[in-house]
Amino acid sequence: MLYSENVNVRRNWEVCTRGAAATRWASMYASINKYGDIVINRVAHEKLGKPEACQILYDRDRETIGLKRAKPEKDTEAFPIRDRGKAGGLRIRANRLLREFGITLLETRVFHRCQLDNRGVLILDLRYSQPLARRYKRSSGMQHY
Repeated sequence: MLYSENVNVRRNWEVCTRGAAATRWASMYASINKYGDIVINRVAHEKLGKPEACQILYDRDRETIGLKRAKPEKDTEAFPIRDRGKAGGLRIRANRLLREFGITLLETRVFHRCQLDNRGVLILDLRYSQPLARRYKRSSGMQHY
């Protein structure tokens, strides 16, 4: 197991930073599956103000979903926000959104560009969503050896 022919080759090393980028769970995260279940993480829920329910808005021209804080006792159009799993995720059952606006999803879509507008609406743009990467699929940006 002794090999030394390439030990002294000039290399172009790059340093992998340890904590420069936020992790997936430190920033806002949202996804929607083909059944209309919208899942948001704890961070997105906190940015919305931790509501018990939300109004679901849709902009047909821009193919964008909006989640707006609502009070279930006052707003008859509010969809309840329920716990989902142990990691702090929350689910909004929004099948009605898909049916009412004719949205067809073949797979779970992830919104990497979640943001709040100046009115407190969480913007989920379907045009910039991506398919959820499955564990068994190889990522195109990673090198495997």
